[in-house]
Amino acid sequence: MSTLGWHSLGTSFDCACGERHALPIKAVHQGLDAAQQLANFAKSNCGSTCLVVADENTFAVAGDEVIRALVDAGKSVDEHRYGSAIFEATEELGEEVKAQAIQYASDFIVAIGSGTLCDLAKYAGDKLGKPVLLYGTAASMNGYTSAIVALKVRGLKRTLPCAPAVGVFCNPEHAATAPTRMTAAGVADFLSKCSSSTDWRAAHLLQGDYFCERPREFFQGTQERVLEFSPKVPSGDPEAIYHVMEALLLSGCSMVIAGSSSPASGGEHLLSHYLDMKSALYDLPNDFHGTQVGVGTVHCLGLWENILALNPGDIDVDTLLAQRNSKAEVDRWIQEDWGDKVGEEVQSQWDEKYRDDAEQRAFLGKVIEMLPTLKQELPVDLLPAATVAKAIEASGGPVVAEGLTAPVEEYNNALKRARYIRNRFTVLDFAADLGLK
Repeated sequence: MSTLGWHSLGTSFDCACGERHALPIKAVHQGLDAAQQLANFAKSNCGSTCLVVADENTFAVAGDEVIRALVDAGKSVDEHRYGSAIFEATEELGEEVKAQAIQYASDFIVAIGSGTLCDLAKYAGDKLGKPVLLYGTAASMNGYTSAIVALKVRGLKRTLPCAPAVGVFCNPEHAATAPTRMTAAGVADFLSKCSSSTDWRAAHLLQGDYFCERPREFFQGTQERVLEFSPKVPSGDPEAIYHVMEALLLSGCSMVIAGSSSPASGGEHLLSHYLDMKSALYDLPNDFHGTQVGVGTVHCLGLWENILALNPGDIDVDTLLAQRNSKAEVDRWIQEDWGDKVGEEVQSQWDEKYRDDAEQRAFLGKVIEMLPTLKQELPVDLLPAATVAKAIEASGGPVVAEGLTAPVEEYNNALKRARYIRNRFTVLDFAADLGLK
């Protein structure tokens, strides 16, 4: 039932990094029989009652088929169905799904959908200690197999740890009916890993953050297939959709192995999170998560190219310190962007990451010292910005801010200010530290 090759599902193993990794997901399946396989898995591994979470769009794709298969497997099914309008996952909605599962005494939860619906089901299942099964209807994001949920909590977009789904099931023909822009968002979300993985490796080399090589092994080889098949996405080719979905599923597993979103969420994701937060706070338009990530990825890869083109003599520490934005100025930006309620949370994230002048001088000195090592080790994950842009465009997605539904001026704000919303070192921080844009 697994599409994951040699990767053992439902097991744990010791790693050379010194950690014991676990992949508690028991089944991952792609095929025309995905609904039946989900029901077969539920029959053997889950209780007798389930809550099915969907919206009108995703239910139209697969709802009847999934529910019929579950009923035929002897399950009692209740529904929690949203409307057809696009909405975002919030902690409040997660609590709503949790309450529904309690009301119906559900033994397990099934989500039919993509990012938002799956995150709500995973949140509720984690809070209740109930197994969650996911039926993916779009190759649009990598969260199906991840051990995190992306929710707005008190207005701030957060990635919160959770138990992963015990089973993930996808029918490529169903996923192929999703809007092209959604699948293009999946292409972009997956290809962002070459930048985010580099952020993670740089944080390890420069700051001593935890890092492990093993997660990247989960999607080795898939990058080439996504690049190859991206031009076939706009035609809804099921084989292309299959390869995009497989890459996303494996990417999600890499985050489970890493114990965080670090291999798959760097500066490009902060740009998207900034736009999502502004959308929620000020009722501004925003785009699909992966669509925004794609535009951010092309920008971040360009930053990496500029950083790795530097020589030690190009870095003037005194000049960089003199040009640096003061903490008071950044604090004012945070208040300006987010106000009191959300600003307090953002401020706490920035305060944890902030370096005073002495710490910044020491950091830049270390960068100068380590630049040859960075030039040697960081390119292992990188792709040229032009290569990624070509693949995203071929799949039907934008690669510049003007192609987003989010306001261009907010994207431009994000380029300067998104790095303050989360305590994670990314290329946005590194480029700012080095005076690059």
